[in-house]
Amino acid sequence: MAAIGDTRGNVRRSAGPIVTDAWALQCFLIAATIVMLPVNWALGTDLPWVYLVGLVLAFGMVRFALPEWQLLSLAAALAFSLFLAMMTHFQGERAFGAAYNISVLLLLLVFINFGRQLDHAPRNHRGVWPKDTIYGAALIAYISYVVFMVVTMGYSAVSGQSRIYFYSLILGNLGQLPGILGTYALNIVVESDWINGGVVSRNHGMGVYATESAIQVVMLGAMGAIYLIRRRMFMWAILLELSILPMLLPFGSRTTSLAYVASLAFLAVVWRGGVMLGAILLGPLVLAVVALFGSDLVDLFQASAQSVAESRAGSTATRLETYALAIRMVLDQNLIFGLGIKPVDVSLAEIPIGSHSSMVSTFTRGGLIGLGLFLAFYLTVAVRMIVVQVAAFTRSARLTNESRLELVFLARAIFVILIWYLTEDLDVPLYHTLLSGVIIGIFWNMGERLRRI
Repeated sequence: MAAIGDTRGNVRRSAGPIVTDAWALQCFLIAATIVMLPVNWALGTDLPWVYLVGLVLAFGMVRFALPEWQLLSLAAALAFSLFLAMMTHFQGERAFGAAYNISVLLLLLVFINFGRQLDHAPRNHRGVWPKDTIYGAALIAYISYVVFMVVTMGYSAVSGQSRIYFYSLILGNLGQLPGILGTYALNIVVESDWINGGVVSRNHGMGVYATESAIQVVMLGAMGAIYLIRRRMFMWAILLELSILPMLLPFGSRTTSLAYVASLAFLAVVWRGGVMLGAILLGPLVLAVVALFGSDLVDLFQASAQSVAESRAGSTATRLETYALAIRMVLDQNLIFGLGIKPVDVSLAEIPIGSHSSMVSTFTRGGLIGLGLFLAFYLTVAVRMIVVQVAAFTRSARLTNESRLELVFLARAIFVILIWYLTEDLDVPLYHTLLSGVIIGIFWNMGERLRRI
């Protein structure tokens, strides 16, 4: 019986790519883009580069699966709502932002399609599975993130600076840029939290904002761990796992941190399958760490948890205020098609009304139609995540240890992504779009093949 994690056997390939030099180029571009995360962040080339890669991948797409059709429908509905809004009252910068959001949804569609193909792709001429190349690239990017965090936090502590930023080397030198372009032009490394009166420093990482950096760490960590697991380097995978939560705390992203901790419950699927190696290796390591540093670790995590809570004091109230205002505006103006854009209220620190929640955002811009299409996509991915985990639990004897772990780590990443959608916009950060699209695509296709074994 062929392992679900491989592409051997006589499984029908509904998403199989045509293995050509063009396909090899696509794989190389995705792997290079992931590795180049720090470079693109420093140069300010995230936006044009990810769009370029998405355009190249669009020419190699295969037949759509359900999530891709749902995203296409959502993008079309939001585009129609934007058209209606512009016919009523043209708003340049807000319209540009709405068009950007729609294009990001199309990019997510492209990357999911690529992820599905990636899981089906056979070994290359060197005998390497293409998705292992992507997992390996994620591991390199994760290590880069660890180095980045250590250096920036150390520099901030030594220098005493509460705000560290610079303009990206390319985009930042183009002058004052509007909207999302200005966001990519300015790289904030560390900043005093603006909601809490500048009391607590918050690391922004290499994302557009700190919460994107947090989800980047989770996704890169999951894919990097899979790379190590598929090479049976379990001890290194455990060490990587142990590093993720300490990496998340400086970002002050409560939702992502809590979702990551909750995702550990998915490992129960592995224990049912008889893979106790992780527990055997992890047990002595944890005992040794607790024995040597127990009291210090407790104090450290208590201080870190308190810092996370304090750093976002007032954040929840501000977000709920924007949610309530967005809902009232949609109810007053156009319940069916929404506002088409996300307006700005200066009294709310120029946070676009309806931001910081994919559900509220799609309702604000697309009304009931937009919200319904987003929920269809959201629930489709959530149900697939649950169904695949149940199938992996009940059919564990038919799966290899590595395949079970790959499914579990992908599911954990998707779980955190889905929780992240509740408090953030899925159609803003580009590296999140690339990584989440590839993860969802691989997992979706593995789920399709799991049904046939």
